[in-house]
Amino acid sequence: MSSFGGLSTAYTGLVAARKALEVTGQNVANANTEGYTRQRVDQSPMAQSVLATYFTQSSVGDGVVVTGVSRLNDAVVDARVNSTASSAAYWNASANAASAVETSLNEPGKNGLSQVMSDFWSSWQQMANNTGGSTAPAQALNLISQGNLVASTISAGYTAAAEAWTDARAAAASIVTTVNATAAKIADLNTSIRSLTAAGGNVNGLLDQRDAAVTQLAKLTGASTRGNADGSIDVIIGGNTLVSGSTTRQVALSGAGDFSAVASTPVKLAWDSPTGSAVSLDGGELAGRIAALQPADAGGSGTGGVYAEAAKAYDDAARSIADKVNAVHETGTTSAGTTGLDFFSYSATSPAALTLKVVPTSLAGIASADGTKGNLDNSVADRIAQLGAAADSPNAGWATYVSRVGGQSATAAARATTATTAATSATDAQTSVSGVDLDEETSNLVMYQHAYQASARVINTINDILDTLINMGAR
Repeated sequence: MSSFGGLSTAYTGLVAARKALEVTGQNVANANTEGYTRQRVDQSPMAQSVLATYFTQSSVGDGVVVTGVSRLNDAVVDARVNSTASSAAYWNASANAASAVETSLNEPGKNGLSQVMSDFWSSWQQMANNTGGSTAPAQALNLISQGNLVASTISAGYTAAAEAWTDARAAAASIVTTVNATAAKIADLNTSIRSLTAAGGNVNGLLDQRDAAVTQLAKLTGASTRGNADGSIDVIIGGNTLVSGSTTRQVALSGAGDFSAVASTPVKLAWDSPTGSAVSLDGGELAGRIAALQPADAGGSGTGGVYAEAAKAYDDAARSIADKVNAVHETGTTSAGTTGLDFFSYSATSPAALTLKVVPTSLAGIASADGTKGNLDNSVADRIAQLGAAADSPNAGWATYVSRVGGQSATAAARATTATTAATSATDAQTSVSGVDLDEETSNLVMYQHAYQASARVINTINDILDTLINMGAR
């Protein structure tokens, strides 16, 4: 190698060390940047460009060349982050919905429907124990008040479930908007990455942005990706392509916009196109929210959407208590000798939970006697009081529902905890591979600084040698 060749070799070392220092500085600057993937300079030795001869016998190469800057990520770990994020988001959405419904029931508690119905049966028992006299009107008013409290509690519960459904649908619609915007962002990034790659530019920053967008879509929809030869990716949801290179499809939330229509037109995710075919999601928060928005199971299994199941439970309780009380009350006789009266009424065309009302307004409308045992008879009131203890009582039906929703909430919460733990583990593994370790970067800074100084020292040494040779020739 000639002295001038040595200068060239040392110069390539300076360039490589400086580039490595710049990349290390980039890593340090982004140590706290979310989604940033650490980078490293790729170097390769330059091959000898001139064959050795009698006059140039050295076989040393021509230095070093920077071949690129790599992102230190692991595709397998990244895919695991996305899949576990999808599962965690789904179960957290399901657990939150079930927990919200369970909390709204106020069970057990003095404001829960169980306690309100128990107090109602106790009021009937007080009527049955009444032997007449001045307390009867007051006891009748107390009974009517307790009946109205049953009706208002059921109505409030049904209304709360319907309002929660409306809020959940609005939240799902907001997620759909985010999905479409994120898909469009990925398509734009695909275009930029493809163009910059073809021009030989560094696309690492764009890849970080795209990976972050893909992870967000995975959390929302359970999306997966497929790589293309030009550096772009396709995004798949439910087996269908959402993003293909630089083009994207739009999705929309279809079905019932109001809780009253949920049974006839269930909410679903569909392609925003003339065909509007349904989109089947593999996971993600949106899938969990849509599952919660589904109608109640017609077969009574309780496996439908949590909000509709809650409303159905209140509606069933309203019908049950009205029908069972009325069936006995109609056989009774009022103090005026009137028979065939209902204690409760509700609409046949609207939800019973919203239209349940107490018919009597005073003692005169309460049929507590059977009409054959004298003026002090309250045997019908006693029979109604015992309805609460029957195997098929409204209380038993309500207790079954409360137990079921409690079990569903506990199961969803446990699944959410497990899925979140798996997602956290995957994220930690990704951080250990792709995250910036400041201790490591500090060590690299020292190493590259010494490499730069060593290359500079080589140049200085060769310069001294050349200066000595030039001075010798001048003598």
